[in-house]
Amino acid sequence: MMRYRLILMGLFALLPLGASAATLSVVPSATSISTGNIVTVRIVTNTSGVAINEAGGTLQFPSDLLDVVSVSKGGSVFTLWVEEPAYSNGAGTVTFDGGLPNPGFTGAGTVLTVTFHAKRAGSASISLRDAAVRANDGLGTDVLTGAGGTTLSIADTAAPAPTPTQPQPAPAAPAPVVAT
Repeated sequence: MMRYRLILMGLFALLPLGASAATLSVVPSATSISTGNIVTVRIVTNTSGVAINEAGGTLQFPSDLLDVVSVSKGGSVFTLWVEEPAYSNGAGTVTFDGGLPNPGFTGAGTVLTVTFHAKRAGSASISLRDAAVRANDGLGTDVLTGAGGTTLSIADTAAPAPTPTQPQPAPAAPAPVVAT
């Protein structure tokens, strides 16, 4: 019996102590706006207790519906940028790759803020691709377990309906002047 207990204890010692999991998300998770409006979304990370020191990827958006107005690192959990955030309205992309020195970051926080202009009506799906979140483990272990996007519902800005006008009667012709 003691022999089996030692074997089981040995097997449990080989298992990882905790799940290494981090996520990247685009927030708000969904919103509605009108054409011509400006909307800001944030790329956020939640490290689920794992210390990280780098995250990067590409934010993909429909360039026929949205244009990037600005990208901001202000308020980011990252202080160093391997790749400065950049955008292409033609390609419909925002790329980023940020990091920070030891001891890294643990918790939930903003990676990047992106402000869009809604060009026309439609459903604009914004997603993250080629994303990675690296653990502060000296090995660059990718601990990303999920990357969530968002959908912006863009409605047409309705032009005000013209006010119906009643036809106005033609002005009366002046009475002829008769000379006496």
